[in-house]
Amino acid sequence: MLIRLFVVAGIAGLSLSAPEPAKYKVDQRVESRIDLSAFGQGEQVQNQAFVWFISISYSDSAGGTVLHAVLDSAQVDMGMMPVPQASIDSLKGTVFHGWMDPTGRVQSLSVSRPSTLASQVEGALKGFHPRLKAGASAGQTWIDTLDVDTKTVQASTRTRTISNYTMGGAETLNGVTGTKLEASFTSSQTGTMETPAGPADLQGTATGTATFLAGTTGRYPGGTSTSSGDATISGSFAPAAIPVKTTSTTTVSLIK
Repeated sequence: MLIRLFVVAGIAGLSLSAPEPAKYKVDQRVESRIDLSAFGQGEQVQNQAFVWFISISYSDSAGGTVLHAVLDSAQVDMGMMPVPQASIDSLKGTVFHGWMDPTGRVQSLSVSRPSTLASQVEGALKGFHPRLKAGASAGQTWIDTLDVDTKTVQASTRTRTISNYTMGGAETLNGVTGTKLEASFTSSQTGTMETPAGPADLQGTATGTATFLAGTTGRYPGGTSTSSGDATISGSFAPAAIPVKTTSTTTVSLIK
């Protein structure tokens, strides 16, 4: 059984029309502690690691921006749940195409080759960009609510994230100058999933913080996000709800 409650925090440029695709490394680390007391067992620890290499390009569109992302390669380590290398290799070249409004909210996103792993990248891209406040200056704050729906053969979930942003001053990261942004957030997740023991319902909440830069030339210099959460998995296979504690860290690095 696996539940992943994490928030991928990212930022793109205040100006989103980059001259050529920006290449990113997205590194996600997730630890889940599953309490199996309901089965007379102890705590089970699962560690997962995901590294996505993604090229993203932007082009102006009426009232917004067209986003075009290509997954160049992937590294997946599911710990106790190994993934066939063929499934990982098949992700290469997957295209994600969508449209963002002026605040950075992805309103639509299509996937060329849908799969369980591709849906995770899709969810990451839906939260990759921050929701910027027009005309914001250093010291200003604002609140944003983001809903992300994910559907695969194995699971169907909705995650709602409420973020409190604070704009800072100018900084430089990875050789790119931008505006520092900090955020604290809370999230809630509901849904259903298939487990080896049968169908299950899941519910959970998480809190976290993020720090990143908003570039001024269509380049997102990078950022980090950390979160921790509590969830429950319930189904006819268990005499009581199974508690799960999750911690995660996401690092976004600009390659070029």
